[in-house]
Amino acid sequence: MVKEGMAERFVMVDRMTPMLLPEDMRDWVREDDLVHFVIEAVEKMDLRGFRVNVRGTGCRKQVK
Repeated sequence: MVKEGMAERFVMVDRMTPMLLPEDMRDWVREDDLVHFVIEAVEKMDLRGFRVNVRGTGCRKQVK
């Protein structure tokens, strides 16, 4: 539904709709799940050597 003068890609938001996902996804997994180990391991890693792909394309080419 597009109203006159409204942007074509505008999405109406119903603020009364309950959240579909929990605030913390860890609330969905058991306490002994492997995901908790992975989260802890990544938190302890030195991530300064990693680069963010600002293009968001997954392409390995460097942005010039």
